[in-house]
Amino acid sequence: MALRLVRRRPAIGSDHDVEAPQVWVRALEAVARDLRCLRYGRDVRLGGLVWDLAVNGNYAVTIGWQGVHGISGFSRCDGLSMDTPFTEAAVWVADTVQSDLAGYDFVQWPSQGQRMLQPRKRDDGPVWIDTHTDATVAAIGELCQYIER
Repeated sequence: MALRLVRRRPAIGSDHDVEAPQVWVRALEAVARDLRCLRYGRDVRLGGLVWDLAVNGNYAVTIGWQGVHGISGFSRCDGLSMDTPFTEAAVWVADTVQSDLAGYDFVQWPSQGQRMLQPRKRDDGPVWIDTHTDATVAAIGELCQYIER
């Protein structure tokens, strides 16, 4: 999966571009790694997927991807700042992607059989939890390593 950074001017009259916030790049990379595992439903190929990351004039982050191989594209901004901490960014990205895949492409991700895992903030960082037991299953970005155990 590729990442396309869309730079925006931070404010009217400003003469510099905003660099890609590394916290958000790390969050997208973590979720992209997890997308390889525990997908159920319609067969989707994510090989040509290109992520978009943009920062608007108010320093709010927009994420999304371009549609490819029968996967619909999306773009979403909920007003989270480019200075958002990694844990919050990773949970938001995971939740946004999970909602988009389920809502538009009929893909359950990540799912352990009949149960969907949910992204959450915990003291040790962003994680996937089993909602029936409230147990941490894996850190966001390490889901495939959990399965290989």
